[in-house]
Amino acid sequence: MGAGSFIIGTLIGWFNVKLGPPSLSSIDLFGHTLNLSSVSLLWGPVMVAIGAPFLILDLGIKWRFIYACLNPRTSWVARGFIILSIFIILGLVLLAKSVLPFEWLHPGSVLWRIPEIIAFIFAFGTAIYTGILLKATKSIPLWNTSLLPLLFLVSGLSTGSMAIILSTLGTGLISHDTGALKVLTGGEQVLVVIEGILLYLFLFRRYRAAEQGKDSVRLLVFGEMKMIFWGGVVLLGFIFPVILENIASFFPGNVLLICVAGILLLWGGFFLRLGILRAGIRDQIPMHRLMEIQYNAMAERTKRLGAGKPTNLPLGS
Repeated sequence: MGAGSFIIGTLIGWFNVKLGPPSLSSIDLFGHTLNLSSVSLLWGPVMVAIGAPFLILDLGIKWRFIYACLNPRTSWVARGFIILSIFIILGLVLLAKSVLPFEWLHPGSVLWRIPEIIAFIFAFGTAIYTGILLKATKSIPLWNTSLLPLLFLVSGLSTGSMAIILSTLGTGLISHDTGALKVLTGGEQVLVVIEGILLYLFLFRRYRAAEQGKDSVRLLVFGEMKMIFWGGVVLLGFIFPVILENIASFFPGNVLLICVAGILLLWGGFFLRLGILRAGIRDQIPMHRLMEIQYNAMAERTKRLGAGKPTNLPLGS
């Protein structure tokens, strides 16, 4: 969400989208006036900086993080550390540049476009990185597909665009009847549709990929996690937000419906990742597969002999 919101917020700035004055445009701190007009657009790196330490906590043995980050040639953990670090540092610098009143920063200089472009690129890398990291785990068929990074990227853009809508509505930068809000909600709905198509293709291909991939899809769609999928992902993430946003278009000035739709969509993005992570079933090693085949063959032979039926299975099976 943080990476996606930075991408959308940067695009708003590049295309000079007309925005209104924020409800709190400045604040005095230690004799300096801080400009807060861009905070609701460029706050994404702050959220990424808050979420990044959880990658370290999730490693289990914390000191391994240092060794993992020293091998970017083969480790996606190290590559992700570099991607997130560059995005967080440049993003926070750009955020500080827009807030701080110091003239020596030359905030209007065209040279600032260079770090903006670099941060923009690494924001895409941050949004897609989690999917690439999971894809590198080849022992779990559900994750081992190029569709997963693309699905996470579109999900990050959809949740990021909704987060920008909520933050700009909350600060008064856009109102319900402005063209900017209609463009943002229209783009967000297009992203939701693309995300739904990608999710269908992802589940369809994983269902046909391997036995464990099929079991993962069954677990997510029809098994113990079906409430997370149908209730959390489909209803909260896709159906309810689109319905509420279309209803809100017939009631100008009613921001509550958009806020509710936004909160539901953000929860849908959370449940999407939760479901995909928890439904991942590790593939069996070849020896386990062979033992399972032999066991099933012996069970079938015993069943046939017990029923008095002839069997064509070899005795050595």
